[in-house]
Amino acid sequence: MEWFISIVVMLSIIGSLMYVMPSPRERMQSAMRLHARQLGFSVQLVQLELPRAKGELEPQKIRIPVYRSLRPQLSSEAKDTWRTWQVCRVENVANQGLLPGWSWKLGEGCLQMAELDQLNALLEQLPASVLALESTPIHFSVFWRESGGVEGLDALHSLIQPRVQAKW
Repeated sequence: MEWFISIVVMLSIIGSLMYVMPSPRERMQSAMRLHARQLGFSVQLVQLELPRAKGELEPQKIRIPVYRSLRPQLSSEAKDTWRTWQVCRVENVANQGLLPGWSWKLGEGCLQMAELDQLNALLEQLPASVLALESTPIHFSVFWRESGGVEGLDALHSLIQPRVQAKW
């Protein structure tokens, strides 16, 4: 009987330790987010409300990590005249000037034609796991499902860095 109690106690302790240990996915996310900080991103888990898709009555709300690259180089005058925009990967009627499958959530019509062409070139290169992009005077944000690991993060970083410097 003592052996049985000892085994149950040991299994209980081992089970508790296994519950506390991070899963392989959590370890991968931790390593990727640490690498993101080294690249200059800040990472947050946010609730993104996508624009209402065609034929839908309610907009979809999802919890997703957002990778933000700060813009410390903007002057206060540039911040005051900034044109904030946000585009999402959803089919909607607010898609003027965007590639098929992308829609405006904020800032439709605020970009010049050359800026819109650059945005569409960026949208073509993004992986399917990127659900939205946002540009504000404070940061450039990528709403991303974190697929592709560190290599995918490096690819995203190289894609958006010219846009962060371009001031649009």
